[in-house]
Amino acid sequence: MKLKDAVALMKERGLIDESEVYAYGQKASALGGAVGAATNAVLICEKDDVLRVFDAKIDNSWSSNILTAKREELSAVKVKNVFFGMQKKLSFSYAGVQYVYIVPYGHKNMVAYFKSIAN
Repeated sequence: MKLKDAVALMKERGLIDESEVYAYGQKASALGGAVGAATNAVLICEKDDVLRVFDAKIDNSWSSNILTAKREELSAVKVKNVFFGMQKKLSFSYAGVQYVYIVPYGHKNMVAYFKSIAN
């Protein structure tokens, strides 16, 4: 699926709005490279201050919902530069569990959302 089709489908399903706060990334793990990206891919999206995380596939599709949380339920939110600033590490706690995701540099809307929570 092309990215523009995936974005249109996210809007249609009510996962994002016109501000397009979403990012494809991966769960932080020891697996790197193409294997890590394929096996740990996630779609992170936000609409109406509700954050959702889905298992994703390399073809821009997504499946099972890993997490749904309201903004005020997130704690210990951090945004860090990794890999010489080419990626961002987004971490937070929800319901006593620590979540860590790595997203590419270009997802500025998602990074701005996390920075607004961290402050």
